[in-house]
Formats: sequence, C-alpha cells, structure tokens
Amino acid sequence: MGELNQLMLEMEERLEIALDNMEFGTDISADDIDVIRAACGKPKKRNDHVNPLLRDVINDFSAIFGGAK
Repeated sequence: MGELNQLMLEMEERLEIALDNMEFGTDISADDIDVIRAACGKPKKRNDHVNPLLRDVINDFSAIFGGAK
C-alpha cells in the first residue's frame, strides 16, 4: 500500500504544478495538459476522425499559432 500512496502523492504534486502553470499564466505544456486530463479521467482528444485534408489545415494552424501537437 505504501507504493500506491507514494504514487498518488507524486501525481498530486505534479497536478499542483500543472494547475499553478495554468492559473498563473506561465507556459502550460502539453505534459501539463495530459496530467490535468488524467486527473479528470478525460482521454486526450484525437482528430483521427477528421478528413485528412482538414487535419493538415488544423496541424498547420497549430504550428503557426503555437497550439499543442
């Protein structure tokens, strides 16, 4: 049970860092977003269902305007 407790404490610390980054306007990373999603039980959104041409436009837009990959 000690290992599970340690893992939960580490996850809580990492989540706190991610939330601080979001709340105080520092650069929030893709890893921060993944940690927040995991804590909420929400899977990463995927755009596999999107038309391939539209997916290229979305990826270009993200690259130009600094969106997460």
